[in-house]
Amino acid sequence: MVMQEVNHQLFTETIQDEVMISMKEENEKEADKFLDMLDLIKVKDRHPMSLSGGQKQRAAIASAIASGRSVLFLDEPTSGLDHKHMLEVAEVLREVWDTGISVYVITHDLELIIECCTDVIHFENGTIADQYQMDAEGMEKIRKYFIQEKCCGKWSKSD
Repeated sequence: MVMQEVNHQLFTETIQDEVMISMKEENEKEADKFLDMLDLIKVKDRHPMSLSGGQKQRAAIASAIASGRSVLFLDEPTSGLDHKHMLEVAEVLREVWDTGISVYVITHDLELIIECCTDVIHFENGTIADQYQMDAEGMEKIRKYFIQEKCCGKWSKSD
């Protein structure tokens, strides 16, 4: 699991250690592979708290992927990331999904949804409001939702 507030889940002395601690068997070469996938290899020896918010976010994602779990949950995994790194994370999540790992993303990032999600479960007030695939119809539905939210604000029940 990758939490929205990654500072609560990074606690080792280096980013490389952060990835290795999540592995079933610690392996520096494998850890470096995950760090390289997320553009962190150059900072592998730095303390997690010395990194930018986006680097910390990507370190937590690398650690989650390295864990080898069959299901991953990521809460706002692209918060604090620039566009380049958001696309990188989307690509990595697609690659992880292609290996048979189930990936669940909680996000308000339209671009991330478009780039890597296959299905959407839309929650409102703690209940499922809608559920659909990201085919052409789903793509239109999600775009309309985000345009309504960004341009017009949330519709109230009294409207």
